[in-house]
Amino acid sequence: MNMVKRVSMPLFKVCLVAFLALSVVMVVVQAVGLIAGDAGLVSGVVGALGMPMTVAAGVTGLLGFAMSYVFRWQSDGED
Repeated sequence: MNMVKRVSMPLFKVCLVAFLALSVVMVVVQAVGLIAGDAGLVSGVVGALGMPMTVAAGVTGLLGFAMSYVFRWQSDGED
């Protein structure tokens, strides 16, 4: 169990950073496309980064869910 804890937190952090970085890049490129009036840029970045961003977000969410059991986290309302 200790190895799972040692591996899961760094993996979670890497996936979280990847997801957030891809999201920021997508929003910035879309903003530039919106300002420039380039619809191809706005929709093209979604085609290029949409799938990797969604996969990274999904993996991050699943890891977070699994880690809540591995680390035995409790919400504030639980005793």
